[in-house]
Amino acid sequence: MNTRLLLACVIVSGLAAPAFARNYYIVQNPKTLKCSVLPKKPKGKTVVLVSGSSTYKSRSEARAALGAAAPCKKHL
Repeated sequence: MNTRLLLACVIVSGLAAPAFARNYYIVQNPKTLKCSVLPKKPKGKTVVLVSGSSTYKSRSEARAALGAAAPCKKHL
């Protein structure tokens, strides 16, 4: 009985773990120069990563860094 419960807990935590590992990125639109925060890494040329390879663990942390990013200060 305890083995089944333990196995169920391991499976549930293994499936839920990727949901907690979300990273946020600071990006800038090259045409409008407007900066924003995205929950996934952009793949196209419509936006450019401002923070290089830096990722942020929460949206609030990324928004705080958004205000400090040099390319974004003028265009917030």
